[in-house]
Amino acid sequence: MAEEDGGCGVRVICRFRPFNKRELSEQVAGSENVRVEFDPPFRVVIHQLLGKHEFVFDAIFSPEESQQAIYAKAARKTIDDVLAGFNGTIFAYGQTGAGKSFTMFGPDISTPDLKGIIPRAMEHIFTQIASDTKGTEWTVKCSFLEIYNEQIHDLLNPTSTNLQVRESPGRGVYVGDLKEDYVNTEEEVITLLKTGETARTVAFTEMNSVSSRSHSLFMVQVEQKLSDGTVKSGKLNLIDLAGSEKVRK
Repeated sequence: MAEEDGGCGVRVICRFRPFNKRELSEQVAGSENVRVEFDPPFRVVIHQLLGKHEFVFDAIFSPEESQQAIYAKAARKTIDDVLAGFNGTIFAYGQTGAGKSFTMFGPDISTPDLKGIIPRAMEHIFTQIASDTKGTEWTVKCSFLEIYNEQIHDLLNPTSTNLQVRESPGRGVYVGDLKEDYVNTEEEVITLLKTGETARTVAFTEMNSVSSRSHSLFMVQVEQKLSDGTVKSGKLNLIDLAGSEKVRK
């Protein structure tokens, strides 16, 4: 659902990342026979020797779009909904080297122009908390896990492996024994992200020298205790999926 319609339902958005240094330096045979035509905000056309293929999404972003523009148009409304007490999920899907981690984390999570959706979401949350003038008591807690070879590993506590998915009437579906850290600032979250990314499983592929080989899930629980005693809670799931190709590719 488009943001201007006043809601944030399920949307499929296609992001074409910028070329990296290796790609810019390479000469690929036959590349002159392929042309990508962007027709924003919804359509992209791939022109090839044998014809053209047209694809329509809820939104498309060309390589020229900045990380900030991607966040503003593709993610901000979901975070607003979480702050309003709803649950929200954003995940990146695509082949190895397509730009999933580039979009979700960014090539540098500490640099304003380069950071991706996850650090920008946390900046958004803490900016909202700082601007609150209603005496709301805020609690923010984070957890970070990876799924690799069908096993769940705690990225904030690397010694905790092979965790189990559980379910209870009070909590619903959850991961047992997963570490949850309470955070008070955006900087504390950045430290958690760096800790988790260090423990994440990566491998060299022909597409990407540090390709993520696991699915990662960064979960943020935002709870608000209002001045009248009522409690409002929203959960944000931020997912960076692994590429589906085999490592040798």
